[in-house]
Amino acid sequence: MEAAPPEKADLEPLRRQASPPQVHPDLSGAKTKSLNVMFNYNGHSWDAYEVLGVPAGASLKLVTEAYQTAIRRSDKESLEFLETAYKAILNKSA
Repeated sequence: MEAAPPEKADLEPLRRQASPPQVHPDLSGAKTKSLNVMFNYNGHSWDAYEVLGVPAGASLKLVTEAYQTAIRRSDKESLEFLETAYKAILNKSA
């Protein structure tokens, strides 16, 4: 017994529903969340993560370790500056 020839409808590729084109968040107008924490010290703006030498948005554990290392290595004049940076990150995460 021979197989019946395939129907024309069976030969057409399945049509997929087209999804809307993806747009980069910078171009879509959507507001993005900033990971940086800026603070003012002595009349200047500083990025707290940069001051402590960690990537923006780093975990509190990593930030605390970096802060403790920085205060051990710095002189007494820098302690207030480092503490201000550390507190800025803590206040943002709270």
